[in-house]
Amino acid sequence: ELVNRQVMRIAHLPGYRQDRQLVVLPRILFVANIVLIAGLAVTVLAKASLWPLLIAAIIDCGGVAFVAIQALRMQLGIRTEENAFRVALNAYEPKFAVYFTGPEDTEYQLLMWLPYLERIGQRFVVIAREKQASLTFAKATSIPVIHAPAIHQVEDCVTDSMRACFFVNNGAKNSHMVRFSQLTHIQLLHGDSDKASSFNPVTAMFDRIFVAGQAGIDRYAANGVHITADRFDIVGRPQVESIAVTDASIADTPDERKTVLYATTWVGLHTDANYCSLAYGDRIVSALLARGARVIFRPHPYSAKHAASVRQVARIDQLLAEDAAKTGRHHLYGEAATEDMSVFDCVNASDALVGDVSAVATDWLYSAKPFALTNPLGLSTEGYESEFPLARAAYVLDEAVTTLDEVLDKLLHTDPMAEDRRLIRRYYLGDFPPAHYADAFVDMARRYVLEDNVPQADTIGPTLDSIEADATADVAAVDEGIAADPVSDSDENMARTHR
Repeated sequence: ELVNRQVMRIAHLPGYRQDRQLVVLPRILFVANIVLIAGLAVTVLAKASLWPLLIAAIIDCGGVAFVAIQALRMQLGIRTEENAFRVALNAYEPKFAVYFTGPEDTEYQLLMWLPYLERIGQRFVVIAREKQASLTFAKATSIPVIHAPAIHQVEDCVTDSMRACFFVNNGAKNSHMVRFSQLTHIQLLHGDSDKASSFNPVTAMFDRIFVAGQAGIDRYAANGVHITADRFDIVGRPQVESIAVTDASIADTPDERKTVLYATTWVGLHTDANYCSLAYGDRIVSALLARGARVIFRPHPYSAKHAASVRQVARIDQLLAEDAAKTGRHHLYGEAATEDMSVFDCVNASDALVGDVSAVATDWLYSAKPFALTNPLGLSTEGYESEFPLARAAYVLDEAVTTLDEVLDKLLHTDPMAEDRRLIRRYYLGDFPPAHYADAFVDMARRYVLEDNVPQADTIGPTLDSIEADATADVAAVDEGIAADPVSDSDENMARTHR
């Protein structure tokens, strides 16, 4: 079994066929031995014939010998097969690699990037350190997928034809790949938010850091993580291209015709990073139902791993089921919202969002539709906006949810922050034309894949402070009658937002 775990597994690599595996798994023999021992005990107590057990024992011993021979053959043939793999990989001539390491159920972190990496139009391979991840990726793509469980096998996955390697998280095993200095190592991460994971100091070990907008750069410095600005590239968040953008107001639409998405994050690993609002989520949903709104409820998948969150999710599901039975409203929750629909499907099907601090809220910003954020940590208004600048375009609930009615009035009716969202969107998600939004990522990635020495373009955008300063200066110039360029709506709005 140990030998089996250390074997490389390769899928979809042209010119390579792998058929070496354990035909009889040791765990099957383990169960068979237990059954055999139990059978022996029963036979002795019943004073029955031992011949059937003797035959079973002979078969079992044969199975053990067969597995041992398999394991020996595998051990002796590992290097031969790895050499054959190297020949096939070199012949394939991949231009770049995508590297993944992470626990089970985190495969989505890479899956969200695969379509855009494929758009680069160059050959590449996916290197996965965990078996389950490799199986998931092999089912999701026709790109070669390599399961390299041992550190020395990672070296076998690097070819002279490779120019770059992309990463989607800050997993501990990333260093096993980053050590190959001949490659340009590019960190993509798997979502843009103001959470601590988006300014992890470990990110500093990568050559390039792709961010959606200037906010992705500023949050490192704002949190004491010093990475020089010239190592960042603003490329947008290509996944949001499937989000429909609308500037239409929902103020005059009756509440019973409005759909509100309630999307929560998970509790996190530390108390001071628990941005999850599920503890009072039933109050939020009850208030929406009281207004006659249709609700889409989408909790973070990790909520299923936390006992208290499981109970809270079940309570909200129950509220929605009872209301649906009573009113006939078609709420979406459970598998209907988490399995049958993607998060972007949920965004497009909703008129407004109540969400936690997470990448979902940042992605929602692209839609231009109104949204509210929860404040489970009970931060002051200034502290909240300082730690989570996205809140400057949102309606923020207080920790005790005493402002719920006021927030919902703004969210669903008056919407005074419509212009603020447009400017904050540029700050968080870049300033790229919607028709070709994803091209910013694809074009930048292609440069690193195809060129050895990429000249660093001016990819750094304006900060919130600089936009506010420019806007304030221009407004003052107009007020004093000085000839000056007219202030753009976005600059005027940023000054108002920052104040």
